[in-house]
Amino acid sequence: MGKYKNKLSRTANEHLYVGMFNESTLEDEGGPLIIEQADGIKLTSHDGEEFIDGISGMYFRNVGHGREEIAKAIYDQLSSVSMNVYAGVTPVSVQLAQKISTISPGDLSKTFFCQGGSEANESSLKMAQAFHVRNGDKGRFKVISRDGSYHGSTYGTMWLGGHPGFPRTDYQPAPSNLIHVKQPNYYRRENDSESPEEFTDKCIKEIEDKILFHGPDSISSFIGEPISQPLGGVVPPENYWSRVRKLCDRYGILLIFDEVITGFGRTGEWFGADIAGVTPDIMSFAKGVTSGYFPLGGAVSTRRISSVFNGDPSNAWSHMYTYSCHPGGAAAGLKNLEIVERENLVLNAKERGKQLFERLSEIKDKHRIVGDNRGIGLIQGLELVKDRETKEHFDPSLQINRILTLKLKERGIWIRVPAFIVPVAPPLITTKDQIDHICTAIDESIDELEKELT
Repeated sequence: MGKYKNKLSRTANEHLYVGMFNESTLEDEGGPLIIEQADGIKLTSHDGEEFIDGISGMYFRNVGHGREEIAKAIYDQLSSVSMNVYAGVTPVSVQLAQKISTISPGDLSKTFFCQGGSEANESSLKMAQAFHVRNGDKGRFKVISRDGSYHGSTYGTMWLGGHPGFPRTDYQPAPSNLIHVKQPNYYRRENDSESPEEFTDKCIKEIEDKILFHGPDSISSFIGEPISQPLGGVVPPENYWSRVRKLCDRYGILLIFDEVITGFGRTGEWFGADIAGVTPDIMSFAKGVTSGYFPLGGAVSTRRISSVFNGDPSNAWSHMYTYSCHPGGAAAGLKNLEIVERENLVLNAKERGKQLFERLSEIKDKHRIVGDNRGIGLIQGLELVKDRETKEHFDPSLQINRILTLKLKERGIWIRVPAFIVPVAPPLITTKDQIDHICTAIDESIDELEKELT
């Protein structure tokens, strides 16, 4: 058996690609974590170990695990109609599209469904470019995105951001239509004396300079997460998004919000757009729409966008997936959103988010290797640094992230730490006591790590 905990762990490691890890790494850990049962925010492994799910599976289990009524809704739907026919829909898909229109900000009103976040962002980018083509602007094919974002793992979407936890050295060359600008991460400002207003001025100037350099008539869209979780819940300065919105309007560029992680209550509002105070032209979503009970994503647009695909049959948007608008996913989404509303989980995310921010601030003040805490609602994180003054990160060869992951696991908290960010994003059902428990475990784990580094 070697280092493996059991036969199933060995079999899993031999026959499955698991996340971003290879067999050697996982063997050293006794094999991949195998979840046998899950309920609420608790996970039980194949070996009977219990953990608190500190990152909602992968930022999607908003209503928690083990919701039988969602499983039943899926079963009931698949027992009647289990798949769409070509160019057809089902009543439940119509109902979900209408519901999303009701809760979405501004006049976002027409939805294209797909299977997940990567497809959602691919769809949003294609929708934006097709919009310009229908308007006679065939030269608008470039996309502006921000460094440090994460928009998916398909070949196109993986190049939109850039995070050390997701290297792209195996996948050259990069698409030639991408324009990258800085992430509005105030902690990482070049001059510590800069005010948030001055920092925002620089960010906006960089965007406009890039627009003018490449030519406004060549740019299709600007895509960004309202709050960027890959970097630990980066909340831009207050007026950043309103100024980006004005830039896009000035130069005829469509604004796309990636709400795959931030959507459906995680921020303490229905969407990150509600925090930003602006309405995008197109909004991508996935994960929290079904709380991960069924693969479902989508792109919802304003009527201004959808109207260009009307009229002559040749105007139709030429885009689809086999499993678009899957009725099982729609049934899961409707029941999931019903639970979110019934149990006031958006409000709970806001209240628990305030508590979480206070606790993480205390941890930052206590530990020299924590440079910053940030985020809002239940989408927050800590940034680990070697030196607080220089904000230098630890050498990756030290595997600080892996060590901390295992220390948290020993304390019954499942948070896989990527690179230099400790993400904290439990389900929206998390209680006050559970937030305290999670934060105590983080505090103790970092304390132990610091002593080992001394």
